[in-house]
Amino acid sequence: MEVTLTLTERGQDHHEEVRALLREALDESGLQDVEVVETTIRADEEAIAIKCIGSPTIRINGMDVEYQEREPDETTAGVRYYNTPSGWKSVPEKGMVMRAIEKAKEAEAAS
Repeated sequence: MEVTLTLTERGQDHHEEVRALLREALDESGLQDVEVVETTIRADEEAIAIKCIGSPTIRINGMDVEYQEREPDETTAGVRYYNTPSGWKSVPEKGMVMRAIEKAKEAEAAS
């Protein structure tokens, strides 16, 4: 399973929180050995090149944890906000990440 985390220099106050959340979701999903490939970008040009939706962008097997195959075209090297049941947050809820992991596991099992 390929797990990527894209961060930007902006919004560094949530970097450790999102790293911990992602590791916790992977561990709880039985994926303790999965490596998270982390990239830090500094400019909008870099965001465009890798389709970064903002910091943090988490992808599981290439699919964004929030949008999946409905990923928007917008890119930014700025802070990202996730639509959660408790409002807009700069870090996704663990359940969102775990659902994306489970969907990726199901797709891998089917292929």
